[in-house]
Amino acid sequence: MAAKAAPFFNFIHMNIRKAIFSFLLFFGFVLLHAQEETPNKILFVGNSYTYFWNLPHTVDLLAESEDIDITTKQSTAGGANWAHHWKGERNLKTKEIIAEGDFDIVVIQNHSMSTIDRPDSLMYYGELLNEHIRKSGAQTYLYMTWAREWNPYMMEPIKEKYTQLAEKINARIVPVGLAWQRARELRPDFPLYFPDGSHQSALGTYLSACVFYGILTGKSPVGLTSRLISEDKYGEKIYIQLQTAEDALFCQKVAEEIINEYID
Repeated sequence: MAAKAAPFFNFIHMNIRKAIFSFLLFFGFVLLHAQEETPNKILFVGNSYTYFWNLPHTVDLLAESEDIDITTKQSTAGGANWAHHWKGERNLKTKEIIAEGDFDIVVIQNHSMSTIDRPDSLMYYGELLNEHIRKSGAQTYLYMTWAREWNPYMMEPIKEKYTQLAEKINARIVPVGLAWQRARELRPDFPLYFPDGSHQSALGTYLSACVFYGILTGKSPVGLTSRLISEDKYGEKIYIQLQTAEDALFCQKVAEEIINEYID
């Protein structure tokens, strides 16, 4: 009787081991998937088109409002172009920050006029920065800027040069400038600009952040909050964005439209 029972217990033991092995494989898959879904640590490299109204922090707060933990940092200086970042001019430490920061994504934004006036420089330093970013283990994202308020024709060469660079270095574009262009087509009086007609207003930053949110998370920006509140070192409130629900929804829909068109 005992001899007959042995194969049965061996069979049970073998199936238990298979079940445990399958469970471990499944658990490992779930753990790996969770690691892949871990929010990104992002560095923004640029100038005032990045730091006006604190675009990186706005992106961070939009993600946080949807329970997505994105950590952002910036390396910026007024009027800086990619050559300044690469050479360490204007007290910039961009290369060192990239090398030591353990970032998942580095977003690079060139000076808006340099993109048009010195396209060779854009390609040259864009490639150098990309190589440095890739060596650090991060991915390169290109922040496509917008045309000046008085010259919408600037948008076409900006789009062309960023697209050309993206194809050459296999980088992802964040088509902020195209969202601005679309918003102006739909609502010419929409106040995206600072009074100088170049920099972004708080609303312009909100639109830009909606585009970044959609690209970085893969989620629709439609439905995001219109009010973003942070804290200072004393725990006091800092009001980063206070947009009307109507203006915020307009920005969200424009961002979604442009992202879908550009990705397609």
